[in-house]
Amino acid sequence: MKIAIFADIHGNKEALIAILKDIEMQNIKDIICLGDVIGLGPNPKECMNLIIENNIKMVLGNHELYCLVGTHIDNTIEEGEENHHQWIKGQLNDKHFEYLSKCKLSLEEVYNDKKVLYEHFLLKNNSKNEFPYCNLDILKDNSINQFIDNLGYDLVFVGHEHKEFSINNKLYCVGTSGCRLDSKTRYIIFDTDKFNVETILVKYNREAFLDELLKYEYPERLFISKWFFGYEIDKKFT
Repeated sequence: MKIAIFADIHGNKEALIAILKDIEMQNIKDIICLGDVIGLGPNPKECMNLIIENNIKMVLGNHELYCLVGTHIDNTIEEGEENHHQWIKGQLNDKHFEYLSKCKLSLEEVYNDKKVLYEHFLLKNNSKNEFPYCNLDILKDNSINQFIDNLGYDLVFVGHEHKEFSINNKLYCVGTSGCRLDSKTRYIIFDTDKFNVETILVKYNREAFLDELLKYEYPERLFISKWFFGYEIDKKFT
Protein backbone atom coordinates (compact mmCIF):
# COMPACT_ATOMS: atom_id res chain seq x y z
CA MET A 1 0.00 0.00 0.00
CA LYS A 2 1.15 3.54 -0.76
CA ILE A 3 0.38 6.51 1.46
CA ALA A 4 0.81 10.18 0.54
CA ILE A 5 2.07 12.35 3.40
CA PHE A 6 2.54 16.11 3.65
CA ALA A 7 2.84 18.74 6.37
CA ASP A 8 2.90 22.46 7.03
CA ILE A 9 0.73 23.76 4.19
CA HIS A 10 0.40 27.00 6.16
CA GLY A 11 -2.45 28.54 4.22
CA ASN A 12 -0.90 28.00 0.78
CA LYS A 13 -3.97 26.91 -1.15
CA GLU A 14 -2.19 26.71 -4.49
CA ALA A 15 0.43 24.29 -3.16
CA LEU A 16 -2.25 22.09 -1.61
CA ILE A 17 -4.26 22.01 -4.85
CA ALA A 18 -1.17 20.94 -6.80
CA ILE A 19 -0.33 18.21 -4.28
CA LEU A 20 -3.85 16.77 -4.28
CA LYS A 21 -3.97 16.73 -8.09
CA ASP A 22 -0.66 14.88 -8.25
CA ILE A 23 -1.77 12.37 -5.59
CA GLU A 24 -4.89 11.70 -7.64
CA MET A 25 -2.76 11.08 -10.74
CA GLN A 26 -0.66 8.64 -8.70
CA ASN A 27 -3.92 6.84 -7.83
CA ILE A 28 -3.15 6.98 -4.11
CA LYS A 29 -6.22 6.83 -1.90
CA ASP A 30 -4.70 7.14 1.58
CA ILE A 31 -3.49 10.62 2.53
CA ILE A 32 -2.14 11.84 5.86
CA CYS A 33 -1.48 15.46 6.80
CA LEU A 34 0.89 16.12 9.69
CA GLY A 35 -0.67 19.42 10.74
CA ASP A 36 -0.22 23.17 10.34
CA VAL A 37 -2.67 23.43 7.48
CA ILE A 38 -3.45 26.94 8.72
CA GLY A 39 -1.37 29.92 9.82
CA LEU A 40 1.05 32.22 7.99
CA GLY A 41 -0.53 32.01 4.50
CA PRO A 42 -3.61 33.88 3.24
CA ASN A 43 -6.03 30.97 2.70
CA PRO A 44 -6.68 29.08 5.96
CA LYS A 45 -10.37 28.41 5.32
CA GLU A 46 -9.83 27.31 1.72
CA CYS A 47 -7.09 24.91 2.80
CA MET A 48 -9.26 23.49 5.56
CA ASN A 49 -12.08 23.01 3.05
CA LEU A 50 -9.77 20.99 0.81
CA ILE A 51 -8.65 18.81 3.72
CA ILE A 52 -12.26 18.08 4.72
CA GLU A 53 -13.60 17.60 1.19
CA ASN A 54 -10.84 15.12 0.35
CA ASN A 55 -11.36 13.11 3.55
CA ILE A 56 -7.71 13.49 4.58
CA LYS A 57 -6.51 12.03 7.85
CA MET A 58 -4.84 14.71 9.91
CA VAL A 59 -2.98 15.15 13.17
CA LEU A 60 -3.03 18.54 14.87
CA GLY A 61 -0.16 20.98 14.49
CA ASN A 62 0.65 23.87 16.79
CA HIS A 63 -1.21 26.31 14.54
CA GLU A 64 -4.40 24.27 14.86
CA LEU A 65 -3.90 24.14 18.64
CA TYR A 66 -3.58 27.93 18.78
CA CYS A 67 -7.11 28.09 17.34
CA LEU A 68 -8.60 25.23 19.34
CA VAL A 69 -6.99 25.82 22.73
CA GLY A 70 -5.46 29.30 22.59
CA THR A 71 -2.05 30.87 22.11
CA HIS A 72 -1.50 30.85 25.89
CA ILE A 73 -0.08 27.33 25.50
CA ASP A 74 3.01 28.85 23.84
CA ASN A 75 4.93 31.37 25.94
CA THR A 76 6.99 32.45 22.91
CA ILE A 77 3.99 34.08 21.19
CA GLU A 78 4.36 37.87 20.95
CA GLU A 79 1.68 40.51 20.33
CA GLY A 80 1.99 40.59 16.55
CA GLU A 81 1.79 36.80 16.37
CA GLU A 82 -1.22 36.82 18.70
CA ASN A 83 -3.02 39.23 16.36
CA HIS A 84 -2.13 37.00 13.43
CA HIS A 85 -3.56 33.90 15.09
CA GLN A 86 -6.72 35.76 16.04
CA TRP A 87 -7.18 36.69 12.37
CA ILE A 88 -6.69 33.04 11.36
CA LYS A 89 -9.22 31.90 13.95
CA GLY A 90 -11.72 34.44 12.63
CA GLN A 91 -11.41 32.97 9.12
CA LEU A 92 -12.57 29.52 10.22
CA ASN A 93 -16.17 28.41 10.65
CA ASP A 94 -18.04 25.81 12.71
CA LYS A 95 -17.39 23.10 10.11
CA HIS A 96 -13.65 23.62 10.41
CA PHE A 97 -13.67 23.62 14.22
CA GLU A 98 -15.83 20.51 14.32
CA TYR A 99 -13.37 18.69 12.07
CA LEU A 100 -10.32 19.86 14.02
CA SER A 101 -11.91 18.92 17.35
CA LYS A 102 -11.98 15.30 16.16
CA CYS A 103 -8.30 15.27 15.15
CA LYS A 104 -5.71 13.91 17.55
CA LEU A 105 -2.10 14.77 18.31
CA SER A 106 -0.83 11.44 16.99
CA LEU A 107 -1.83 8.57 14.76
CA GLU A 108 -0.49 5.05 15.16
CA GLU A 109 -0.62 2.37 12.46
CA VAL A 110 0.80 -1.12 11.99
CA TYR A 111 1.90 -2.34 8.55
CA ASN A 112 3.16 -5.92 8.21
CA ASP A 113 3.95 -6.04 11.94
CA LYS A 114 5.89 -2.76 11.79
CA LYS A 115 4.71 0.09 14.01
CA VAL A 116 4.52 3.57 12.50
CA LEU A 117 3.77 6.84 14.29
CA TYR A 118 2.51 10.07 12.69
CA GLU A 119 2.83 13.36 14.63
CA HIS A 120 3.28 17.04 13.85
CA PHE A 121 6.41 16.81 15.95
CA LEU A 122 7.58 14.60 18.79
CA LEU A 123 5.27 14.92 21.80
CA LYS A 124 6.63 15.56 25.26
CA ASN A 125 3.20 14.89 26.79
CA ASN A 126 -0.45 14.58 25.79
CA SER A 127 -1.80 17.64 27.56
CA LYS A 128 -3.80 20.16 25.53
CA ASN A 129 -3.30 22.78 28.24
CA GLU A 130 0.32 23.43 27.33
CA PHE A 131 2.57 23.30 24.28
CA PRO A 132 2.83 19.54 23.69
CA TYR A 133 5.74 19.34 21.26
CA CYS A 134 9.43 18.95 22.03
CA ASN A 135 11.58 22.00 21.40
CA LEU A 136 13.41 21.92 18.08
CA ASP A 137 16.65 22.19 20.06
CA ILE A 138 16.34 18.43 20.45
CA LEU A 139 17.74 18.27 16.91
CA LYS A 140 20.91 20.15 17.87
CA ASP A 141 22.12 18.18 20.86
CA ASN A 142 21.44 14.70 19.40
CA SER A 143 19.11 13.84 22.29
CA ILE A 144 16.52 13.11 19.62
CA ASN A 145 18.20 9.75 18.92
CA GLN A 146 17.52 8.44 22.42
CA PHE A 147 14.04 9.94 22.33
CA ILE A 148 13.18 8.04 19.14
CA ASP A 149 14.59 4.78 20.48
CA ASN A 150 12.49 5.09 23.63
CA LEU A 151 9.30 5.48 21.58
CA GLY A 152 9.56 1.92 20.30
CA TYR A 153 8.34 2.53 16.73
CA ASP A 154 9.89 1.22 13.56
CA LEU A 155 9.33 4.58 11.86
CA VAL A 156 8.11 8.01 12.96
CA PHE A 157 6.87 10.69 10.55
CA VAL A 158 6.86 14.35 11.63
CA GLY A 159 6.64 17.86 10.22
CA HIS A 160 7.05 21.20 12.07
CA GLU A 161 10.71 21.66 11.11
CA HIS A 162 10.40 23.05 7.58
CA LYS A 163 13.48 21.27 6.23
CA GLU A 164 13.20 17.64 5.17
CA PHE A 165 15.54 15.24 6.99
CA SER A 166 15.77 11.69 8.29
CA ILE A 167 17.53 10.10 11.27
CA ASN A 168 18.81 6.52 11.27
CA ASN A 169 15.88 5.31 9.16
CA LYS A 170 13.78 5.70 12.32
CA LEU A 171 12.45 9.25 11.95
CA TYR A 172 11.47 11.10 8.79
CA CYS A 173 10.62 14.81 8.74
CA VAL A 174 8.68 15.53 5.55
CA GLY A 175 9.47 19.27 5.52
CA THR A 176 7.04 22.04 4.63
CA SER A 177 4.74 21.82 1.63
CA GLY A 178 3.42 25.38 1.93
CA CYS A 179 6.27 27.68 2.99
CA ARG A 180 8.05 27.53 -0.32
CA LEU A 181 10.47 30.09 -1.73
CA ASP A 182 10.00 28.96 -5.34
CA SER A 183 7.31 27.37 -7.50
CA LYS A 184 7.92 23.79 -6.30
CA THR A 185 5.99 22.17 -3.48
CA ARG A 186 6.53 18.67 -2.09
CA TYR A 187 5.00 15.63 -0.48
CA ILE A 188 6.21 12.09 0.14
CA ILE A 189 4.97 8.66 -0.80
CA PHE A 190 5.41 6.00 1.86
CA ASP A 191 5.34 2.43 0.52
CA THR A 192 4.24 0.32 3.48
CA ASP A 193 5.24 -2.96 1.78
CA LYS A 194 8.76 -1.95 0.77
CA PHE A 195 8.95 0.33 3.82
CA ASN A 196 10.61 3.12 1.91
CA VAL A 197 9.97 6.80 1.26
CA GLU A 198 9.99 8.78 -1.98
CA THR A 199 9.96 12.57 -2.18
CA ILE A 200 7.73 14.04 -4.89
CA LEU A 201 8.27 17.58 -6.17
CA VAL A 202 5.29 19.29 -7.81
CA LYS A 203 4.99 22.65 -9.53
CA TYR A 204 2.26 24.92 -8.15
CA ASN A 205 0.79 28.22 -9.33
CA ARG A 206 3.06 30.66 -7.48
CA GLU A 207 1.64 33.66 -9.35
CA ALA A 208 -1.85 32.84 -8.08
CA PHE A 209 -0.45 32.45 -4.57
CA LEU A 210 1.12 35.93 -4.77
CA ASP A 211 -2.27 37.29 -5.86
CA GLU A 212 -3.79 35.80 -2.70
CA LEU A 213 -1.03 37.30 -0.53
CA LEU A 214 -1.74 40.73 -2.02
CA LYS A 215 -5.50 40.35 -1.61
CA TYR A 216 -5.59 39.99 2.19
CA GLU A 217 -3.91 42.56 4.43
CA TYR A 218 -3.69 40.47 7.61
CA PRO A 219 -1.50 40.83 10.73
CA GLU A 220 2.23 40.20 10.19
CA ARG A 221 1.72 39.66 6.46
CA LEU A 222 4.78 41.68 5.33
CA PHE A 223 7.14 39.83 7.69
CA ILE A 224 5.59 36.44 6.89
CA SER A 225 5.68 37.04 3.12
CA LYS A 226 9.40 37.76 3.23
CA TRP A 227 10.65 35.07 5.60
CA PHE A 228 8.26 32.20 4.91
CA PHE A 229 7.34 32.69 1.24
CA GLY A 230 10.22 34.67 -0.24
CA TYR A 231 8.30 37.80 -1.26
CA GLU A 232 9.35 41.37 -0.49
CA ILE A 233 5.90 42.94 -0.44
CA ASP A 234 5.84 46.74 -0.31
CA LYS A 235 2.74 47.81 1.60
CA LYS A 236 2.17 50.87 -0.61
CA PHE A 237 1.58 48.63 -3.64
CA THR A 238 -1.06 46.44 -1.93
